[in-house]
Amino acid sequence: MVGFAAIGAYLYTAAGAKTAVVVVVREVPEGRQIVRADLSTVAVAGGVTAIAGSGLESVVGQTAAVRLLPNMLLQRSMVTSGAVLAATEAQVGVVVKPGQIPADGLRPGDVVEVVALPSGSSAKPGPPEVLVGRARVFAAREDPSQLGGTLLTLVVQKTQAVPVAAASGAGQIALIKVAAQ
Repeated sequence: MVGFAAIGAYLYTAAGAKTAVVVVVREVPEGRQIVRADLSTVAVAGGVTAIAGSGLESVVGQTAAVRLLPNMLLQRSMVTSGAVLAATEAQVGVVVKPGQIPADGLRPGDVVEVVALPSGSSAKPGPPEVLVGRARVFAAREDPSQLGGTLLTLVVQKTQAVPVAAASGAGQIALIKVAAQ
């Protein structure tokens, strides 16, 4: 009888055993470096695949390989110490005026079409030109130098970076949000 009680107590304890794992507490866009304030630990029961709570500090300083959302249990495949850009890609800064992006704004991870707007200086401006069919928003924030403006970092193919930068510098760029696919 004592043996059955011991086995029962062990099974009860094992079933309720919890393990500390790393959890995301605030959104981390893909490609951004992870800081300590982005993470915490949580105790979970059962067999979960996540970074152990004791490994939390090993994640700090790593780069998010995917967009990390609050309450997400962190796995090693979600972080990287390698480059965020492929060898054929470049990051390009873009300044957009109010009305040149969707009204609800853009967020890291969004996919956009980059359009060069015609120059307003000629009597008969030409049609807009699609510079990039699919670019990924890497970073987005308000432009402190112009009310309603936005500063963006886009990931494009290296060959597309110069035309995008030139159109942005001329103030003749617009971004159209498209499906991520």
